[in-house]
Amino acid sequence: MRLIPLNRRFHETGTLRNALLHRPFVFFSCAFSSALSDPNLSYEERLRSGLVDIKKDDAVDLFQSMLRSLPLPSIIDFSRLFSLVAKTKEYDIVLALCNQMELKGIAHDLYTLSIMINCFCRRGKLGFAFSVLGKIMKLGYEPNIVTLSTLINGLCLEGKVSEAVALVDRMVELELRPNLITLSTLINGLCLNGIKADVITYSSLIGGFCNAGKWDDGAQLLKDMITRKITPDVITFSSLIDSFVKEGKLLEAKELYNEMIIRGMDPDTITYNSLLDGLCKENHLDEANQMLNLMVDEAWDLFSGLPHKGVKPDVKAYTIMISGLCKKGSLSEADQLFRKMKADGYAPNDCTYNTLIRAHLRGGDVIKSVELIEEMKRCGFCADASTLKVVFDMLSDGRLEKSFLDMLS
Repeated sequence: MRLIPLNRRFHETGTLRNALLHRPFVFFSCAFSSALSDPNLSYEERLRSGLVDIKKDDAVDLFQSMLRSLPLPSIIDFSRLFSLVAKTKEYDIVLALCNQMELKGIAHDLYTLSIMINCFCRRGKLGFAFSVLGKIMKLGYEPNIVTLSTLINGLCLEGKVSEAVALVDRMVELELRPNLITLSTLINGLCLNGIKADVITYSSLIGGFCNAGKWDDGAQLLKDMITRKITPDVITFSSLIDSFVKEGKLLEAKELYNEMIIRGMDPDTITYNSLLDGLCKENHLDEANQMLNLMVDEAWDLFSGLPHKGVKPDVKAYTIMISGLCKKGSLSEADQLFRKMKADGYAPNDCTYNTLIRAHLRGGDVIKSVELIEEMKRCGFCADASTLKVVFDMLSDGRLEKSFLDMLS
């Protein structure tokens, strides 16, 4: 593949610069930084000097200096230069320098080829950009997220949104999970081409990030959709609240819940289950038990208020609350809620039974534990690993007799 080839006679000192700077799409600037114009500095020192807003002539001078160096600089050094020049939006200069480097026998790596793809996309030359992608694969490199996201951006800029979406699908097939930059680029492309991303689009993307454990990317998308005047719905907030709770970020989850209330939204059962789970599970080991009691009380207030909000608690909500009361040591309240659960027509599951059995065993109420075990077995459930561990620990220190094992079989 020939990428904007320049005549080989331009290799001579000074000639390459003149040829590049007189190309029709390049405008010459005469400003030289002191670091770059100092002939006593090596190219390494000039690259390390922090080349911000490097000028075109400085870039060409530095490139020629690098070509004259013996031994030749590494591809990493050339990549650094190309990246700096690309940041100044002098894309044609970068492409010309890349071509000259290749003519000098210096092989590209994935990073320099990705820079070329970006420059071609910025210049609206998608055909050349995809040719470079072909070269990447021919050389045995695996295109990464950055490379493919750059191509997606190029397609969106050219109004080829359907092709951009197809490329995202291809990323998924290659097991490259699109990141926030990729999806934001796609959303921008949709907006630029008159296709408005709606709350369903954003909620689906946020849910996907949260399911993948990328709560920070999900939160960023929430900010983005609010900036675009797209109102989040209950599904949007619930996905993030659940993700924050799972990451142990209860404060952030509660802030999102409060934001829902401020916006006049009615949280659903999923929202409340996540919050209840977080409030009951949060374990501040460095704080007094009073903090744990406070959290359970707060969860209880939230649970008790569900009917007034038009939300019926389900089996999961009851079990979460029972677990919280057990952790607090409020076994009588837990038993009372267990009875209410059944009276309301909700059948306890294996998690509900095992939670109560462990709590009563730890509380020394073996008789109550036996009653619950018998009831659990009649319902077709059995002791789980956590319950068995409690039983074995109590057998080892003599708090239970070995005959108790027969109850669990």
